[in-house]
Amino acid sequence: MKRKRYMSATALQVLTSFPLRDICGTWESLCGSPSIRIYHDGSRFRLQFIYKHDTAFTVPLFQCWGYTFFNFYGMIRIAYDSERDMLLLATEGDYKRVYD
Repeated sequence: MKRKRYMSATALQVLTSFPLRDICGTWESLCGSPSIRIYHDGSRFRLQFIYKHDTAFTVPLFQCWGYTFFNFYGMIRIAYDSERDMLLLATEGDYKRVYD
């Protein structure tokens, strides 16, 4: 007898490959991690970690092998839940979009 495997509805909504223009904007962590900003600088998409005291680190975003990721002391994957408008960074947790 084989068991059926069921995926939760949330797992089905989270995408690992998506148009990067869909995630442009400022994002706030729900776990206390630094805020991030995703933008296009004219040639590529970039992710910027925004720390206190006007300190920021900027890295390019990549999409390859069906994953969206950036390198910041190792490969960090990004998933996007378009229905809830939430980002999931593999090492930092959930982020919600900040609307001005």
